[in-house]
Order: sequence, then structure tokens, then C-alpha cells
Amino acid sequence: MSRYLFLLALAVAAFFSSTEVQAAKPDYLGPDVIKFKMGATKTIDFSHHRHQKLVNNQCWECHDKKLGVIDNWGKEAAHKLCIACHDLLEKGPVGCKGCHKK
Repeated sequence: MSRYLFLLALAVAAFFSSTEVQAAKPDYLGPDVIKFKMGATKTIDFSHHRHQKLVNNQCWECHDKKLGVIDNWGKEAAHKLCIACHDLLEKGPVGCKGCHKK
């Protein structure tokens, strides 16, 4: 059930980001690019500012209660947040090899 609510929220955010309604810009935008750890030695570059624009600065799309590091960030959170959004918007990697490159 929570996945459906998340997907619905993403759909609403995508709709509003394509209209004239614009959310207020947060005081702190965070870094432009974040290097997420993948395992012990690898990282993946995440374009934070680009994703903020895609969700119209609705930080709650990814951040639960406060801005900054996402609580319990890791493999499970990344798969839940990233893949669900990419699948819904039909944009971005959804398969293993899209992020986990050798």
C-alpha cells in the first residue's frame, strides 16, 4: 500500500512540475552532486540538483522528516525510492546494470 501512495505522490509532483505552479526554493539546496556508496569501494554520482528540479523542489519526495542525509539510506532505500520513481516516470535506470556497472 505504501508503494502505491509513494507512486501517487510522484505522479502528483510530476504533474505540478509541468504546470505554472512552482514550489518555493528551499533555503539550502544541498550539493549539486552526491557520491553514493555502492558496496565497499564503488560510488555512483547522483545529480541532486537535477532531481530537485524534477520534483519541483518538493524535498519530501525523498527526505522523510528533515533535509540532509536520508534516514536509513542504503541498498533497500535506494531501490525503493530510485527504482519506483524511475519506473513511474519511465526515465532513468531501473535494472541492475543501470547503476551497478563493473
